[in-house]
Amino acid sequence: MVTNDMNPTSAGEPGAVRVGPIEDPARLPEAVELYRTVLDLGPGDPAVSPRLLAGLPRNGGSVIGAYAGDALVGFAYGYVGRDPVTGEVYHYSQAAMVGRDWQGRGVGRALKQGQREYVLATGLTRMRWAYDPVRARNAHFNLDVLGAQGRWFVRNLYGPDTHGLGAAEPTDRLVVEWDLTGAPSPPSGPVAGPVVGPAAGLAADRLPAWGESVPAGDDLLLGIPRTWSRAEPEPGRAAQVRAAVRDALESALDQGYVAVSCGAPPPSAGTGGGARTDTAYYRLRREA
Repeated sequence: MVTNDMNPTSAGEPGAVRVGPIEDPARLPEAVELYRTVLDLGPGDPAVSPRLLAGLPRNGGSVIGAYAGDALVGFAYGYVGRDPVTGEVYHYSQAAMVGRDWQGRGVGRALKQGQREYVLATGLTRMRWAYDPVRARNAHFNLDVLGAQGRWFVRNLYGPDTHGLGAAEPTDRLVVEWDLTGAPSPPSGPVAGPVVGPAAGLAADRLPAWGESVPAGDDLLLGIPRTWSRAEPEPGRAAQVRAAVRDALESALDQGYVAVSCGAPPPSAGTGGGARTDTAYYRLRREA
């Protein structure tokens, strides 16, 4: 059994969160309920099935839980995937959920590390998953905290999303790949380094706006909203930003770049006060 213990990082609460496979089928409805609660799903909204979760680990998939005592506070699940072009076999992580009271306390990272150990034990060395590229917090977690790289862009992966929205929103996704054979996460801090200044190859007055990409030395910087809720109250503006980010990412990835970092450093981090406080910046790097 694969387990990881981690101490909560906020509120000073004692104890540890244990991470490992959910092996008892009777506990799978708890995972489904957590899924529904985190996504704020209504009674008629579709959710993951306990029977699907029961079948995954018996057929190469993963169902990993995070427990505080006996309470399930997070879970992740995935399955074996095969690249239709290259034939490469990898583990595809479909979703990772953390209870609202436990978000921002290291549970998500512990879940992914537990999933990583589980997948390595099956003999696979790569993991992929998809996320909404305009969500800067998710981008930072995937790229900077875990060390995955954004390699593929898929338009409207799940079809229009109308849940909780006044109008349908496209489900554009950036697909990342995580090399499980290296260090579990970057050794120290973001891989991108400073956003502006001599080390970054970009002056503060050349930072990109939302949806704009600009050269930064040999890299590209792409601006996105630091907090997406800033854009959501204005559907027209949100659609424009999404379209611009989509076009910029597709163009960069087609040219051989990969997304390696996303962050919004404060002025004290060496931006000279030139970075917009409402903007996060992707760094895209061309592969050798």
